Amino acid sequence: MQLQTKLNQLQEEIISALCGIKEFPEGFLLHIVYVEEEKGLPLSCGSSVYNVYNLTKIFPDGTCMLENPETGIEETRELNEINIDWLITVWSWYCDLSGEQELEAVEIGIAKLLQQMKPIATALVTSLFITDFTVHDTDFIRRTKAETPFIWLVYESGTKLYAANCTQRLCDFLQTLDYHENHSQMDFYLFRYDGEKLFPVFPKITRILTESELIKISTQKKQIKWKKLEF
Repeated sequence: MQLQTKLNQLQEEIISALCGIKEFPEGFLLHIVYVEEEKGLPLSCGSSVYNVYNLTKIFPDGTCMLENPETGIEETRELNEINIDWLITVWSWYCDLSGEQELEAVEIGIAKLLQQMKPIATALVTSLFITDFTVHDTDFIRRTKAETPFIWLVYESGTKLYAANCTQRLCDFLQTLDYHENHSQMDFYLFRYDGEKLFPVFPKITRILTESELIKISTQKKQIKWKKLEF
């Protein structure tokens, strides 16, 4: 299943849940949301922008009422126009107020991480090699439930993901880093995921952290080996 399909599925589940609410708890609406549009001023992002609205009503047919906070004018829009992060926020707010069971937290975590990574990959990687991200990286994140820390290398000819808990993959990363620093003519970018957040990192710092992680893993393995021998 491709990334966009998974995100669409999550979006549909949240919208369905919101439309199925029979009684809105007190204080639930109005709620700030953001909508990606071609025109507007705040939070410019390329050729489109994220404009802020007040979500004032939700209807069973998947539509909603959005209020422009500057003009006070309300208009009927589709819930699927709202940025998925804010749909998740609205649903979580409803759950907090009503005691309703939240959507599977793992699926939400996976979707949010992939949504962070997608614009980076699509902006930097040639379309011919984008399957490195949409297939291989996505599969790893889903298998590990977005819980395993990793180093993410992004360059024009693809992406490579290195699990931080695997000695061989960390060694592979150091070799790849040497190649890109000393031989490759292509620009490359590094990101680190600590199990909760994805953030850009400098090669030198990443090298130091990776070497430290290798030493830590090696020490732990030796300790386990000695314990087995003592037993």
